Amino acid sequence: MAASRVGTFGGGILGKPEPMALLVVLQTTFLLALLSLRTYQSEVLSEPLPVTPDSLTVSVNSTHQRLHLQWNVHNLPYQELKMIFQIEISRINTSNVIWVENYSTTVRWNHALHWSWESELPVECATHFVRIRGVVDDAKIPRPRFWSHWSSWEEVDVRSSLGEDPLSVFPKDKLVEEGSNVTICYVSRSHQKNISCFLDGVQIHGDQLDPNVCAFTLNNVPFVRETGTNFYCEMNQGEIPEGIVLFVSKVLEEPKDFSCETQDFRALNCTWDPGSDTGLTKHPSQSYTLFESFSGKKTLCKHKNWCDWQVIQHSQEMYNFTLVAENYLRKRSVSTVFNLTHQVRPMNPFNVSFKNVHATEATVMWKAHSIGNNFILLCQVELNSEGKVIQQHNVSIKVNGEYLLSELKPDTKYVTRVRCANANHFWKWSEWTGQNLITSEAAPSEAPDVWRKVKSVPGCHMVTLFWKPLPKWHANGKILFYNVVIENLGEPSKSKLLSIPAPANGTELTLDEGSYQIHITANNSVGTSPASVIVIPGDLGNKEVEEERVKGTEDGFSLSWKPQSGDVLDYLVEWCDHPWDPLCDLQWENLGPNTTSTMISSDAFRPGVRYNFRVYGISTKRIAYLLEKKTGYSQELDDSVCCKYVISDPEQKTLVMENLQPESSYEFLVTPYTSVGTGPHGAFTKVTTPGEYSYTLMRFLLPLIFCILFITVVCYLKSQWMKENCYPDIPDPYKSSVLSLIKSKENPHLTIMKVNDCIPDAIEVVNKPEGNKMQFLGTRKSLTETELTKPACFYLLPTENYLGPGPHICFENFTYNQAASESDCCGRVTVSPTAPPSQLGLLTSPENLLKALEKNYMNSLEEIPAGETCLNYVSQLASPMSGNKESLLTNPPLPAVCSEYKMQMAVPLGLASPPSSESSSVSSITLLDQGEYHG
Repeated sequence: MAASRVGTFGGGILGKPEPMALLVVLQTTFLLALLSLRTYQSEVLSEPLPVTPDSLTVSVNSTHQRLHLQWNVHNLPYQELKMIFQIEISRINTSNVIWVENYSTTVRWNHALHWSWESELPVECATHFVRIRGVVDDAKIPRPRFWSHWSSWEEVDVRSSLGEDPLSVFPKDKLVEEGSNVTICYVSRSHQKNISCFLDGVQIHGDQLDPNVCAFTLNNVPFVRETGTNFYCEMNQGEIPEGIVLFVSKVLEEPKDFSCETQDFRALNCTWDPGSDTGLTKHPSQSYTLFESFSGKKTLCKHKNWCDWQVIQHSQEMYNFTLVAENYLRKRSVSTVFNLTHQVRPMNPFNVSFKNVHATEATVMWKAHSIGNNFILLCQVELNSEGKVIQQHNVSIKVNGEYLLSELKPDTKYVTRVRCANANHFWKWSEWTGQNLITSEAAPSEAPDVWRKVKSVPGCHMVTLFWKPLPKWHANGKILFYNVVIENLGEPSKSKLLSIPAPANGTELTLDEGSYQIHITANNSVGTSPASVIVIPGDLGNKEVEEERVKGTEDGFSLSWKPQSGDVLDYLVEWCDHPWDPLCDLQWENLGPNTTSTMISSDAFRPGVRYNFRVYGISTKRIAYLLEKKTGYSQELDDSVCCKYVISDPEQKTLVMENLQPESSYEFLVTPYTSVGTGPHGAFTKVTTPGEYSYTLMRFLLPLIFCILFITVVCYLKSQWMKENCYPDIPDPYKSSVLSLIKSKENPHLTIMKVNDCIPDAIEVVNKPEGNKMQFLGTRKSLTETELTKPACFYLLPTENYLGPGPHICFENFTYNQAASESDCCGRVTVSPTAPPSQLGLLTSPENLLKALEKNYMNSLEEIPAGETCLNYVSQLASPMSGNKESLLTNPPLPAVCSEYKMQMAVPLGLASPPSSESSSVSSITLLDQGEYHG
């Protein structure tokens, strides 16, 4: 049976194959192959895939202090696969891991992968190590998934390329934002530990990373200046430092108030607030880019706070703008979405003008730029006066607009402004367009405020009228003049008109003792104001009113009075702002009939000054009558008195104040007093003392000047005496005072000495036989080829029996004989002690000498023997002996020492030898040469 079944089966097959059977065989074969493939894949993927990163390279970007990594992954099971890479970075050594980060990306066949890392420590200051591993993170690969093996460490050391500089500082030209943390380091080639570092001149200290590297961490660095902050280090004091510039910019802000609008549907103007400028010296400011998302267009803005965008009409109504602000460190962005027709800001109105201008109204007109047929403009009209908004009105228009301004004031300057906005979708007002408006003048609307002062003199009244200028809102124009109409109430037909030009504020009138009514009006170019009326009665009715004391405050004087029972039209208070001034500066204040108190204040009120107030009532007949008097001080000064003197003598009229401060101001007040108290206080008198130095200078300068003048006058009066005693002139021999003592025979008034006038007692010249001749005239040198070796003496000699030297007199006069001065030459007069008076011959016969002198003077050109001689003489005025000449002759003295004689007597030049006929001991005489004479 079995074989049969098989055979049958086999026979069926071989005999006639069926299509269904063939299909079954094929399906079975495919399923077996697929099962085998899946079994193989399951076995393979159950083990970790070989996805280890390889070909890792690391590069350095010193400018941005970054490490750039690049690697590949080979043998990927798919064309692309999502993977996660873990990166480790170590510093100084591999065990000091400072950074770990997982980086997710899609890996593709034959594509390199990149990743960068910024170091807070400058990469030049330490060695860095980098390694990487990966893991598949793709749904194509079933779990579990495993990390690959680590790549080998890649070492990065930049210090080997720094050069041979002994000291370097990093990073170079670092740019950070304000408030950031910055690390700076230096690298030294030596192991010196005395390196000092400074930040903007202030020394700072850091952390030593190794013997050659030190790091400094600056936290929250501030913005100092656009040129940057200086950091430098120096190895030894005095050496050139090494440093960097740290650039700190302000933080880039997000643009504020970003919006866009159009004026004419042709262009959009986008504006924003940029905030702080981040620009520095080496780094430009932030830039702005405008991007529109619907159209995909963008534009680089040329300005920091606005940008234009061209609109294509009828192409786009909705806009989505993104404004991007960007600088070297970061980006900021802000967006806005709007409908173009909803953000329309019309252009400014133009052609603002006025028509139908009157005193109280005017019509303003303007034009506006059209924004389309379907748009209505809402315009605002504003009226300003003196910087305040007076009126404001809204008007809807298309192109032309106008509005009637009413309730205006005459002769008033206004500023009218107009602006417009989109009435359909209000967005923003346009800018203002303005024009000045001045209304026309009108007649003054109020009567002048008038007051008067009346002074009664015999037979008439002196009336002074005062009025205040009308305020602008009542004048309604420029006041040109004031009309004053004087009406005599006794004779109404007799009226007088006075026209007083502005800006006068008063006038004086002289009236008789009748009653007068005075009308005062103000006039401008349009008309006349209402009249103010004052009545001056014939009988002034002055009555005594008791004065009441009031006390002032900082606010002024508070005054009150009793109400009057009769009909009172007004009350009036008058006072003087300057009571010490004769002009007074009269002031007054009109008050209503129901007012019985007021506060009087004025900027002119001064402390310590008494002010007098008078309260008047104005009757219905316009007659003023005095009601009350009040007096007081705005501020009492009894508490600020420096000194107070009581003068008990009523006859005393002066008082000297001492010990005052120089250059200081004082106020003095003199007031009477009795046993009851002091009298009323008058006005203070202000006195300013002079400077201290000027007073002291005058105290000493005036006596000094007086003394100098006195001495000058005395010296002038005694000039001749001082000259003779202090610095006398060299005497002129022909003008010598000795002439007054010479007895002239012929002329007792002789002033010029002559030879005949000289009567010497005795004279002799003793000549040395050996000597050369002497020339007296023709040369200044008196002695030629002569050497004075021995003084020649002038002796008084006896005629006989001479036994030896006797008493002698030695005279000197160096003024006329320099030779004698140099040789100690003197003349001696020698007299024998036993010689009788008759033997003195020459002393008793002076006439003989005079004749000889005169004769030899006439023969002065002759040559005479000259030896060692000098001029010697005996004066009648000088005698070595007491008594008169007779005693000299009869009682000669004993030998005495030589006496010098300083008085001088001139002898004419060129005297020859004395006459030989005379019985005399004189043998020759020699005088001074001409060169030794000084007249």
